[in-house]
Amino acid sequence: MSTTSLRSGTASQDTPPRTRRWAARHFHGIGYVLAILLVGANMPTALYGVYRADFGFSPVTQTLIFAVYAAALVPALFLFGPLSDRVGRRPVLVTALGAGLVGAVVLAAADATAWLVVGRILQGVSVGACSAAGAAALLDHVPGRDTVRAARAASASTAAGAALGPLLAGAVAEYLPHSTVLPYVLFAAALVPGAVALAALPKTTEPSHRGAAPGSRRRLVEVPRLPRDIRSVFVLATLPAAIAWATVGLFQSVVPSWIAELLGMSNLLVGAAAAALVMGCSVLSQLGMRGIDPLVAQRVGLGVMFGGTVGLFVVDRFPSLPLLFAVTVAVGLGHGWAFAGGMQRVGAAVAARAPETSGAVLAAFFTVTYIGLGVPAIVAGLLVTYQGTSTAVAEFSVAAAVLCLIALVLNMIRRSESAGAARE
Repeated sequence: MSTTSLRSGTASQDTPPRTRRWAARHFHGIGYVLAILLVGANMPTALYGVYRADFGFSPVTQTLIFAVYAAALVPALFLFGPLSDRVGRRPVLVTALGAGLVGAVVLAAADATAWLVVGRILQGVSVGACSAAGAAALLDHVPGRDTVRAARAASASTAAGAALGPLLAGAVAEYLPHSTVLPYVLFAAALVPGAVALAALPKTTEPSHRGAAPGSRRRLVEVPRLPRDIRSVFVLATLPAAIAWATVGLFQSVVPSWIAELLGMSNLLVGAAAAALVMGCSVLSQLGMRGIDPLVAQRVGLGVMFGGTVGLFVVDRFPSLPLLFAVTVAVGLGHGWAFAGGMQRVGAAVAARAPETSGAVLAAFFTVTYIGLGVPAIVAGLLVTYQGTSTAVAEFSVAAAVLCLIALVLNMIRRSESAGAARE
């Protein structure tokens, strides 16, 4: 982050109203870009049933298609998060927008499974580039240097995109023609306002190698390094966020087909609605976090998710639609509090202690959370193939419940240290 951006971000009773209005527009524009790229990346969740029917691949192949998305996303975070600290946020976000557009074109034109793999790789690159750089850009441009608001906007935009993507694609695929083309056409059209927002974005970081020894050269791809002062709060805040995404990953990968089995229905919108409901509840819980200590929010979120995962195990044994609805809502609310609380704690710590590394630190945060999303979802897909959907849901529910309890205990034991780190 440049000195210029730090000066311009300090609160500003003296800042002219027109400047404040433009700062707010930039902030909201970045949030829109982050959300819309997540919409596109989550559209295939609702379309896998169509792809399986068209291309005849197995559940294992579907799991591998998801795996390549995650495999592309993590290296992209390693590359573009630290890179945005050096060359600026806008070039990285433009790259993310371009990768998302090309990925959508490839998926819309796909006539074989191999093209689905290529499209998902491009979407992984897009999300990896936009996640850390977008969250850091929100920190750069948030009016009044309100780090809590910036973190809340980043987490809510991510969750909103994950909610709208499968819902939109499922509705279009079920009720409109060209089910595997039209969703991506709509997504491409929605990228236009994002491109306009990025074009208007001022440069906040000058290309440089600040912090490097004279004459030294940085590698293109770097594993993000955490400043020593924030490592403790980073670990304690990121663990619940990763568990939250792991639980949501089950709803995006296995639960839709599981619900179809319970209901005896093949409607694409039904499965997509479950994934959308859990993320919609996540957005609502995040929007209601104003004034709540982020550590308290994470503790509450872990407790609620524990109840939700136990409830999911019960639904697997004793199917009940009302209970399934309650479980979905509980998991979504818990995800929102655990994820947004983690983002706020990490964002506040890095802003207070090492703002020049915000892109790298947020890249590390998203790396851990997306590993939490990807690896369990892949494991769940393999369990479905070899043990059946019901067994996979039961085993995953128990594992998630245990992890929620472990993370809750850790954050209760280290409460004072974490709370202090988050507020400094």
